[in-house]
Amino acid sequence: MESSITPIGNGEVLLHVGLHKTGTTALQVALSEARGALEENGVRYPGKGLYHHKAILAGADRPYGWRGNGARITPKKHWKRLLKEVDYPGRVIISSEFLDDVKPEVGARIIDDLGGTQKVSVVVTLRAIGSILPSAWQQQVKSGMTIRYEQWLEKVLSDEASSRSDHFWWRHDQVQQVKRWADIVGADRTYAVVLAEGDRNAIFNAFEGLLALPDGMLVAHQGLLANRSMTAAEAEFVRRLNKELVGQMTWDEFSSLVRRGLVLNMVEKRTPGPEEAKVQTPKWAAERAAALGQGFADGLSALGVNVIGDPQALAAEPRSGADDPQQALDMDAAVAAAIGVVTESLAQRRALVEQAQVEQAAAPVSAPQRRWSAKGVARAMKRGVSG
Repeated sequence: MESSITPIGNGEVLLHVGLHKTGTTALQVALSEARGALEENGVRYPGKGLYHHKAILAGADRPYGWRGNGARITPKKHWKRLLKEVDYPGRVIISSEFLDDVKPEVGARIIDDLGGTQKVSVVVTLRAIGSILPSAWQQQVKSGMTIRYEQWLEKVLSDEASSRSDHFWWRHDQVQQVKRWADIVGADRTYAVVLAEGDRNAIFNAFEGLLALPDGMLVAHQGLLANRSMTAAEAEFVRRLNKELVGQMTWDEFSSLVRRGLVLNMVEKRTPGPEEAKVQTPKWAAERAAALGQGFADGLSALGVNVIGDPQALAAEPRSGADDPQQALDMDAAVAAAIGVVTESLAQRRALVEQAQVEQAAAPVSAPQRRWSAKGVARAMKRGVSG
C-alpha cells in the first residue's frame, strides 16, 4: 500500500467512476476474484458478478441500448439489492463505467442513496486521452456505429459542437468529470487516479491503498480476463457489418447476435498474431490529443482533489500512423466470429423449442375424438332421420 494514500474509513463507501478504457475491467475482475479474501480484510465488493452495471443503470433510471429502438430501463430491484449490501461495518467498493455519464442531479441522488456525503467518497480513474481515442471508437463500433475512425476523430476533436462530440466530451473531459463529482461530495472526498501508459500495477496499487488492503492482494489477480482491443481488420469487419444491418435489427437482437455472439467471441477466443495491425491514430489527431491532455493535466492539478499518480501522464502523445481499413480479416478471426453467431443463434433456437415443448406439455388434454366409419355415419344419419 502506498503510504501517501489515506484509506477511506470503516463503514464508508468508495464509488468508482470508471471512465471507459482506464483499466476498469482488469480492476473489476481482480475485485470479483478476490471477493472472499476482501471480506476477510474488512472490504465488501457487493454482488456476485464482475461489476455493478445493472445496479447503477437502475439507480440512475438510465435506459440501456438504442434509444427509440429497444432501449429499456433496468428494474429497480438491482439497485435495492446493492443498497442492502452497502450496510456493512467495513469498507465497500462499487465500480461501474456507467457512472461516467450521469447528470449531476442523478449523481447526487445516487450518493444520497448510498449514505450521503459523510459516508461516500468518489474515485475517478484517468488515462491519457490519446490512448483512449481508438478504444472509445471501437466501443461505439461494437454498439452499431458505422463511421470510420478518422471521420469519427474529425468530429470529436473538432472545435465545432455536435451531438457526437458533446456526448464524448461529457464523459472524457477529465477535468469536468472529476469536478462534477467533487462538487457533490467535496474535493477532500474525491480521488483522481492517473494511470501512466505501461504501468499495469498502478490501478491495483491505488485501490489497495484506498481500501487498506495488503500489498499485492489485487495485483495477484490481474490478467485473469483479457479485454483486448480489436485489430484494425476486426474493427473494419464489424463496422461494415453494421452498415449492412442498419434498420434491420432491434437493440436486443443486435446485442445478442453481434455484440455478444460475434464480437465477444472473436475478441476473447483468440490472440492476434504480431502481423495483425492495430487501429492507428493519424499524426494530426495524436498531436491534438496531447495538447488536450496537457490542458487536463493542468486543470486537474488546480481542482484541489486527491490525485494519485502524475497528472502529466495525461499529456502523453499516443503512437500515430496511417490507418489501413482495407486489410483482410484473419481466417481465425472470421471463424471465431461465425462460431459466435451460430452458437448464439442455436442457443436461442433450442430455448424456443424447449419453451414450446413445455407449453405443449402443460396444455390441457382434449377429449379423444370419435372416429367415424362410412357405415357408422350412414347408421347415425338413418337414426337421425327416423327419429
